[in-house]
Amino acid sequence: PRTGADAAAAAAVPAVPAAPARGIAARVRRMGVDLKYLWLEQMLEVRTTWSWVLMFGLLMPAAMVFGLTRIGNGLSDEQSLLFIVSGAAIFSVANEGIGTLAQRIGVLRQDGMMVYYASLPISRISFLAAMVFSRLLLILPGLITPMITAKLMYDTDFVISPALLIVLPLSCMALSAIGLAIGTLVRSMDLLLVIVNLMIFVLLLVAPVLIPIESLPVPLQIFGYLLPPTYAAESLRLALMGDFGTAFLLNIAALSAMTSVGLAGANRWLRWRTA
Repeated sequence: PRTGADAAAAAAVPAVPAAPARGIAARVRRMGVDLKYLWLEQMLEVRTTWSWVLMFGLLMPAAMVFGLTRIGNGLSDEQSLLFIVSGAAIFSVANEGIGTLAQRIGVLRQDGMMVYYASLPISRISFLAAMVFSRLLLILPGLITPMITAKLMYDTDFVISPALLIVLPLSCMALSAIGLAIGTLVRSMDLLLVIVNLMIFVLLLVAPVLIPIESLPVPLQIFGYLLPPTYAAESLRLALMGDFGTAFLLNIAALSAMTSVGLAGANRWLRWRTA
């Protein structure tokens, strides 16, 4: 039986207050810290291959501008150059953002590296965002190279405006987010490679990236509106023409929405323990 002395001693011990719930500001700060260190870790992962990736990202779009403008009797008029430059830029981004990132997730899962990340006190969204941002520095040169190549070869008069500072990074993030979503959703590495290669083929030949959308059959036009590269290429074309009206804003909004959907999908489908 409990004595009066025991009851008095228990009453004298102050109750331990419950840990306060972490506020939004604290969560944002924690996510920022996670993102910083994960970004540095991802950049260190590519320290041995970044020069080759950068070289490929510079040479491929330049070669596309050089080669595509010489098809047939030559496609060096201003309208053709606009589609070739924007298409080459977005194709370069899609190849690195969609293809490389999807395969990167697949390799991490196949090698069991996800267990390592599961042991860290980090959120999945911080991990995914770090992978996207780590590719920005490698992808951005491929967006700029076609403009420089066209200027040197054909003395083009495209508009270089501050709006490109919005279009270029947003295009990178939108396509990279789709690559992450594919990499986290598809479990088989063999199937992942097939899907990635098929998507690159579709972007090159049947999507409104290098081809005007009105030149495509109606089913492909409808299909094109479901693809982020369509909006990335169109927003880049409008920016290079200096047209910042309603169509430009709608394309930017679509890219922003698709970036959010891609990251949300990757965050939902990624499972640390079963990856």
